[in-house]
Amino acid sequence: MSNEEEQGTNVLDEPIHGIYIPAALFFVGVTITTYMSGELRILWSLPILFSIIFVRAYSAYKRRRSLYPNKWTPLELEDQTIISKNTALYRFKLKTRLESLNIPAGHHVAVRVPIDGKDEIRYYNPISSNLEDGHVDLVVKAYADGKVSKYFAGLNPGDTVDFKGPIGTFNYEPNSSKHLGIVAGGSGITPVLQILNEVITVPEDLTKVSLLYANETENDILLKEELDEMAEKYPHFHVHYVVHYPSDTWTGDVGYISKDQMSKYLPDYSDDNRLLICGPEGMNKLALQYSKELGWNVNSSNTSGDDQVFIF
Repeated sequence: MSNEEEQGTNVLDEPIHGIYIPAALFFVGVTITTYMSGELRILWSLPILFSIIFVRAYSAYKRRRSLYPNKWTPLELEDQTIISKNTALYRFKLKTRLESLNIPAGHHVAVRVPIDGKDEIRYYNPISSNLEDGHVDLVVKAYADGKVSKYFAGLNPGDTVDFKGPIGTFNYEPNSSKHLGIVAGGSGITPVLQILNEVITVPEDLTKVSLLYANETENDILLKEELDEMAEKYPHFHVHYVVHYPSDTWTGDVGYISKDQMSKYLPDYSDDNRLLICGPEGMNKLALQYSKELGWNVNSSNTSGDDQVFIF
């Protein structure tokens, strides 16, 4: 069995191959039968050939892209994985197994679901790398009053959700900063993972990244194994955890994000450095206040894509 068969990849999923290969096989077959029979079959076979090309071209046109910034596309749920007591990873199939989504770092997608006769729209940062083919991964945290998160929890493989995007204003270029400092809280880790994937998958990008990640308990730390593995493999990345309600075995920082922690673990203000903040509204306001006190150039809470201090 070939690698493509093992992975469930069909070469005809590629739009160009889906047109050229069937047309070429049909033409070769007609040519051989014409040669063997001596009858001129090429002319009467042309309408059939054109029909094949039209059908394949129309099919390729319909599935050429999975995501658009200005219209909704239904994507099918492939799998659901529980990653904490109230958070799950949802994997959705793209239109073909050969497609990958080129979503800029720090940008998100909109999802639309029908609840009680009304469309509810939420925004999520995919955590799947742009190098991964055939799917897009979302991390969704459930809340007691979260209508959309409850809807996601009730999805089954094969169900569809409407997607639109990418959407966002954050701008990032490799080596545009010497050192990125990041403050994240809870599910705010998802755009951070996008940025980390952007940095560590580009060998020429030597940007240092320091992450201060806050949660209520140790069990609330999302994707900790992945973060720790990144920190172990990539010497330019460092992660520091802080929890509000630690266990007896916790050896890390305790409490909420503090100015001392930001000063200790994140880069100092410099024209060459940048600070990113992503978490609950209360944490964002606190981190923004501390960043001002630490000398960072803060415009406002409504940041634009190139601001030195950017709030997601």
